[in-house]
Amino acid sequence: MGPTPEDRELTDTLVGLSRLLEGVKATESRRLGLTPQQAELLCVIEPGERTHGELASLLHCDKTNITGLVGRLERRALVRRQAAPTDRRVTHVALTDEGAALMARFRDAVTTAVAEPFTAWPADSRATLTRLARTATELLADEQDRAAGVTRAATRS
Repeated sequence: MGPTPEDRELTDTLVGLSRLLEGVKATESRRLGLTPQQAELLCVIEPGERTHGELASLLHCDKTNITGLVGRLERRALVRRQAAPTDRRVTHVALTDEGAALMARFRDAVTTAVAEPFTAWPADSRATLTRLARTATELLADEQDRAAGVTRAATRS
């Protein structure tokens, strides 16, 4: 049995929401002089250091793409690379102070752009939307991890 009309509606709604959110992030990244890809890379580095392999996995791309993105961000002094202390073949990427400040501005701009339309909603409706969105995000992330054969700890901090 194929997808139900309800399945299609859910999928279309979530894909549409994703598209709109990506548009917000693209607009705000460009305002800060970043490409959307550079902003996304900085977002996944933000919690701490990441290896090129981790970044490629989190961004669903090849390590060669990461090398170029990291190089451009390093030239702008937004990230720094350093060899892992236990294995010099492994390179860790972390935000510089300038990169962290730019990410804070990016997150604030995205938060304002996304949250603003919902300010007229009652607090309980906003809380419900937040809870449902968090649950959906975790469910889809777990499913994606399972399909890729990785554990949550390996891909998220």
